[in-house]
Amino acid sequence: MEEKNGDVPAIIKMNQVFDLLAKEHRSLSQAEISTQLDMPKATVSRLINTLNTMGYIEQDSKSGYYSLGAKLLTLGSIVNKRLNLTNIAYPFIEKLSAQINEMVKVSIIRGDIIYPIASIESKKPMRITLDTGSVFTPNIGAAGKLLLALTPEGENYLANTLPYLELTKLTNNTITNIDEIAKYIEEIKTQEYSIDNQEESDGIYAVAAPIKNSDGKVIAALSIPFFGDFNVKKEKYLPLVITCAKDISKAMGFHINEGDTVE
Repeated sequence: MEEKNGDVPAIIKMNQVFDLLAKEHRSLSQAEISTQLDMPKATVSRLINTLNTMGYIEQDSKSGYYSLGAKLLTLGSIVNKRLNLTNIAYPFIEKLSAQINEMVKVSIIRGDIIYPIASIESKKPMRITLDTGSVFTPNIGAAGKLLLALTPEGENYLANTLPYLELTKLTNNTITNIDEIAKYIEEIKTQEYSIDNQEESDGIYAVAAPIKNSDGKVIAALSIPFFGDFNVKKEKYLPLVITCAKDISKAMGFHINEGDTVE
């Protein structure tokens, strides 16, 4: 049940517990949490039992006191990596966007959603824009298909989610046949780049290449969406997006073999 202003009371109380435990820098008893937050003991009991079960807080087996849990550390690590990626990638995508006067963006996959985490728009009067909070499904678009093919999250989506979905054609070029999608995925695994030929929106094309971390794992997709002559711009932009993705990967600590070349 939501309050009139849209806030969810349980989430507000959960946030108060997190803030208290973080501020105190020590474990607290249930009674202390209740007193300091001026919250009924029954409410605190239900709340901390749920958070403890989910791993967001931990209870000491001897004292029975509570502290922040390891799951928050895991989530913090994910956010930190995302922020590091954004900070490292931004100068590269800014330079590439200025060079070609096109949008350049970095996207990641989490679960069954593609999230753009950084983007630079072109300076053209008629340009592609990205609304704040935009998300996409992995089975369409250059970035989505690339992450579908080259990440564990994508492989899981391909095996356990996509076969049970009723795919909708957004354009005449949207791929809705599972076997055809699987064929494209195998091609992407071999060539390590992806293209979008008006699969999501009429008149919009894209090329994408993988960004890797220091372990060589694909952590994001770098893509250039564009209007215009598909074949001409694809030939021009594909080497650029591959090179830029490699430069970002190198900045992330990935070692590029000297023999690697851009096709």
